[in-house]
Amino acid sequence: MSRAEGEPSLMNTPSAQNRPDYLDQLAEFACSAQLADVAPEALKHLRFIVADTLAACAIGNQEPEMRAMRALQVQLSGGGEASVLGTGTTMNPIDAAALNAAAGCWLELDEGNLTSNGHPGIQVIPAALAVAQQLGKSGEEFLLACALGYEICARIGSACDMRMCLHPHGTYGVVGAAVAVGRLMGLAPAQMRELINLAGSSPIAGNRQGMKDGATLRNWYASHSAIMGQTAVRLVQSGFTGPRDGLTPTCDEVLFDNFKPDVVVKDLGKRWLLAEGYIKLYGCGRPIHAAIDALRDALAPLGESSKWPLGSEIAGIEVRGFKFLAFLNRRDIRNAFATRFSTPFAVASVIVNRSHGLACFDDSAAANPDIHALVEKLALVEVDDYSALFPQQQVCEVAITLKNGGVLKGRCDIIRGEPANPADPQDYRDKFVGLARRTWPGRTDAALNALYDRALKLEQLPDMRGLCGPDGF
Repeated sequence: MSRAEGEPSLMNTPSAQNRPDYLDQLAEFACSAQLADVAPEALKHLRFIVADTLAACAIGNQEPEMRAMRALQVQLSGGGEASVLGTGTTMNPIDAAALNAAAGCWLELDEGNLTSNGHPGIQVIPAALAVAQQLGKSGEEFLLACALGYEICARIGSACDMRMCLHPHGTYGVVGAAVAVGRLMGLAPAQMRELINLAGSSPIAGNRQGMKDGATLRNWYASHSAIMGQTAVRLVQSGFTGPRDGLTPTCDEVLFDNFKPDVVVKDLGKRWLLAEGYIKLYGCGRPIHAAIDALRDALAPLGESSKWPLGSEIAGIEVRGFKFLAFLNRRDIRNAFATRFSTPFAVASVIVNRSHGLACFDDSAAANPDIHALVEKLALVEVDDYSALFPQQQVCEVAITLKNGGVLKGRCDIIRGEPANPADPQDYRDKFVGLARRTWPGRTDAALNALYDRALKLEQLPDMRGLCGPDGF
């Protein structure tokens, strides 16, 4: 909610006078922390995040729009050492990072963090990878840059109230990308503080409505973080300056509300939000995962999917959940991208397809009349008590009423893959291999599993350029 006219800005209150101190803490942390300082559980999760993101970017770069955009960028931009994942192409770091960031969002497979109210990884990792490859940095340097950029990005997102209409890509992610790149380029604390202020003053304001409409422009929002994060470093190195505190107006007045700088730095270096994220196991918006988990719970007593009810055997479906789940209620689906942000469509598609894989959210699914017919039988209800529990819990209930009078009920309290309901690491490997199989169909599963193992041990690379090549990404 915007501040009423005449209400004093928080920047002018006495407590605000001490706020720049938190920027010093962030800058010092970004410049001095070492990989050994990253909590073991956070570093372990970072390895999964990076491997997962590399696969998501590689398969996303196979999409027609991404291939067309890459061709234009190659024609119009200079070359470089940064890889456009899954293509064998190298470009300058800004264009390569932008392409990878958009590609990583395309199939809605990128990791996220409910505590941070968004997706830090896809906004930080492409920029860090591109610069690390351009400069020939080691895998250890790359991982550290990702950890620091992710952590600061996530902490900023956790310290303010997100507006439902605003898409978080391209907002606080600019700071995360800038910090990662700044660390790789060896900025001193004073420069890093200037960088945080400048990057924090350079977001975009994308809206979630475009996402619901199936507007693929939304994927480029993450590219803004990749582009502007790198550009912010160049600006600081060139002598450009940001506001004295560039984060507060952005996070407290312009894009978000109720910014709490003390939350950003509380337990900095001790509690790692990096360890509290998730890796997606379904190719759709994260809130919808609660509905799919509840649906799977409802169908579990029937056994194998071949025994699931047909859409024609279902009289009605009721889905009860939290606000964000109910917000994704679009029913006039115009393309595959829109399917990934519709709770009714996702539930209907899983039932009709008898699976929860990528086929539920492709062009064939978007055009399937049986899915659309089942969508019309679904009621989606927001439950205030469930909204109050979010994001700590993601409660959703599904009730399927059959025409024969039977009722199938299922519930999700915490989405599979959240820290409180962890997924099996084998699920992450299976996802990676499944995506990689589509990206590199000529490679054996043994080779793809070896690639995954390699992605989990990037600190062994003396030069991040060695990540790619004939047997790499």
